[in-house]
Amino acid sequence: MKIAMILPHFYPYVGGGEHLFYCLAKGFVAKGHQVRVVTRNVGEEYLGDKVVDGIEVKYCPWKEMFGHPFPKKKDIVDAVKWCDVVHTSTYTTSAITSRLARKYKKPSVITIHEVRGNKWYWCDNFINATIFYMVEQWSCRQKFDVYHSVSDSTSRDIKKFCGKNKNVIRVYNANEVDPSLANPDFSLREYFGLNATDRIFLYYGRPGKTKGIQVYEKALLSLKKKNAFADDVKFCFVLGEEPKDLRKAFISHIEKEGLSDKVLFQHSLGRPDLMAAIMQADYVVVPSITEGFGFSALEACQLGTPLIYSDGCSLPEVTYGKVLDFANRDADQLEDRIKAVMDKGIDAFKDVPAKTFKMEDMIDGVEKILLDLVK
Repeated sequence: MKIAMILPHFYPYVGGGEHLFYCLAKGFVAKGHQVRVVTRNVGEEYLGDKVVDGIEVKYCPWKEMFGHPFPKKKDIVDAVKWCDVVHTSTYTTSAITSRLARKYKKPSVITIHEVRGNKWYWCDNFINATIFYMVEQWSCRQKFDVYHSVSDSTSRDIKKFCGKNKNVIRVYNANEVDPSLANPDFSLREYFGLNATDRIFLYYGRPGKTKGIQVYEKALLSLKKKNAFADDVKFCFVLGEEPKDLRKAFISHIEKEGLSDKVLFQHSLGRPDLMAAIMQADYVVVPSITEGFGFSALEACQLGTPLIYSDGCSLPEVTYGKVLDFANRDADQLEDRIKAVMDKGIDAFKDVPAKTFKMEDMIDGVEKILLDLVK
């Protein structure tokens, strides 16, 4: 089978969606399929035609706005003519891919990682939310033979907000964490300057509006006002650098509210160090407002760290082990959960049976979608 992937970004670009398609493409090649990827360039090193792990990749100098490239027809058309099936993703590549696939009578698939719909208005001002909502609608309502979603939550939102009641197929993302790859020399307590006896509530990831850190902050402020913090507890944030303005504002507000003795910040960590940090934390908090899949929450579960998480979107689907949920966007209930954990420790958590999200299952599942279309 000859597969054309038309993607906004691809390896070595760093991101969950990019990693998903890299693993799929590599897996398809290992199964004997031919894969050609057309995508935006990554610097001068990844420009033009390259071969990456057996994958033919055409890196194109597409112009970009707000992190989203604008693909050109002339760069894509040959790959569409060549292939048996076309695979793309949201946002900016969907329209042109749909149009070319229909023109050359090629079956087509779009992978939709997340649909926020009216949830855009939960996290942004009316004007911005309306723009994002319209772009999402424009992208997800293009005509494809199959709409591949990465969770049941995303499937429901595709049907609810995009009017796609047929041909929505869920194949879960894969995530397999190997604890042996964690850096044995990394110390989370040293990184934050803490004592060996301190209990750590850890947050890691971007400080984006959909990640729920404002909900988390409200819960912490309420605990401070009630003088309810346990003496041995620290709340540690390993925050990404982007969005810079939100990161700066969040840290500034924590300092202004007098929480600096309990709430500590550090910069992002490399993969081996982050895995060690998760394993060394006493608890992980994932207060996300929206998640298409929920890699951060799943990684905490796979590494065996007790998790407090929002019950919004896909998180209940992927979490297991020692877990404790709270109602999405409900700072008061999150406060109650933190208080319960401070008081009872591990006894405050529920036990949920283990779940698996294997790479072979993801590759086989998406391959079946493509093969069925070609047949």
